[in-house]
Amino acid sequence: MTRQGFFMGIVWLICSIPMQAQDLTIHNAACDGNIAAMDSLLATVDINLQNGTESTPLQLAAFCRQSEAFHFLIKKGADVNILNRFQETALYYAIRARDSSMVASLLEKGAIVNMVNGENRTPIFRAVQFGQEGILDMLIQAGGDVNLGESPMHEAVLFEELHILKKLINEETEIDPLNNYENTPLAIAQRQGSTEVIDFLISKGADPKKVKSFNLRGDYVGQPLPGSEAVIFAKGFISTENFNHTPAFNPDQTEVYYTLESQLAHGGTIMVSRLIDGKWKAPEPSPIEGDFREIDPFITSDGTKMYYSSNRPVNGKEDPNNIDLWMVHIDGDTWSDPIHLGEDVNTEYLDWFPTVSDKGNLFFSTGPNASSNIVYSEFKDGKFQKAISLGDSVNSEARDYDPLIAPDESFVMFSSNRPGGIGSVDIYISFRQPDGSWGKAKNMGPTVNTTGGEFAPKLSADGKYLFFNRGGEIYWRDARIIEELKND
Repeated sequence: MTRQGFFMGIVWLICSIPMQAQDLTIHNAACDGNIAAMDSLLATVDINLQNGTESTPLQLAAFCRQSEAFHFLIKKGADVNILNRFQETALYYAIRARDSSMVASLLEKGAIVNMVNGENRTPIFRAVQFGQEGILDMLIQAGGDVNLGESPMHEAVLFEELHILKKLINEETEIDPLNNYENTPLAIAQRQGSTEVIDFLISKGADPKKVKSFNLRGDYVGQPLPGSEAVIFAKGFISTENFNHTPAFNPDQTEVYYTLESQLAHGGTIMVSRLIDGKWKAPEPSPIEGDFREIDPFITSDGTKMYYSSNRPVNGKEDPNNIDLWMVHIDGDTWSDPIHLGEDVNTEYLDWFPTVSDKGNLFFSTGPNASSNIVYSEFKDGKFQKAISLGDSVNSEARDYDPLIAPDESFVMFSSNRPGGIGSVDIYISFRQPDGSWGKAKNMGPTVNTTGGEFAPKLSADGKYLFFNRGGEIYWRDARIIEELKND
């Protein structure tokens, strides 16, 4: 996962809500970098005109990384401190654009440094989030308060950027601030095993006693059972500051595997927490051989195999940008070497998110990334056959991916960014019809999907609970909605 992958805000909406065409023209010109068009329009249009997200042309120029257009608007007197719907000024977008010249111009014109956006994050937090050390220096020199809003220290620790962390700590810095997961920076460093960061924080007064401990016992990682409202699963233990998804329980629910995506973990690692002596142990990397990107675990119903996606070399040929489907045999504590699923299954495209029915048939997503489809490979005569599309009732011209097949193949759940959804990406479900065909896919509705994005649906081993990713965190709710949608 790249740093941008952790930027789970809603700035993608900045250009998305239309107003009347004549009001949008200057915003489009700003985003296109069309200075001549803007210069002409400013004879009749307010330079600070806000669009449907209350964003100004200046904010749009920064968001779209149009530096010349941005500086043109600055010279024309654009207001640098107008807030849009997300409670963000142009400064946030200049930092996101990684453009120090934009930031310098904004500070010269009196941009407010000490403010928080709708996510309780400051410009300093944004600079740390995007690893912009030079911009961070400019903001601190301009009087930026590192203690304001959500602490940027956690972000620096998360990316193991000790040089940035050192810039954030002075005599007035709170050394043990708690974030939304009730973790201190030291807690994250200890979880990651970041030895240098741990030593530095303790040298600056960080208190190990303030690191949250867990004593989780019972089914489902000792979590209170959810109802029809989706809630975060195992917050601070499995759903953490990292980007986490795809929990997979073994049949007796004494182990849960999941994906942790991080720059410090080859872009993705399959983690496991085990129930030992009645207590869930802290997650650790699963015993898959090798150091490669490993994601999307799926445990078969008998617990003997785990399928997953990886960029590990195929036949000795390395291609870090490729993703294929793999499998390991599991016999207690003994794991086989990873087995490539072969060329009949894997394609020239990225092959993601394997799930397997009780019949042994494999369902996954593949194809050009912007228009991937859901396919299946029948297990016949001891091998997987060439993959076949599930057809137009399931697939669309948009991106369809992350399929979860029911154990009895009675339904398939998947993610899609097709038009007409509730958010940017929604989860859909298609039910098998009496004639064996797939019914028209249904949006799973507002108790699952939001105006943000949901993906990576999974079921608990007993089928009682539905898991999915929302905003980088694992959510879960009861699975009764499946039957409700079937009968709808």
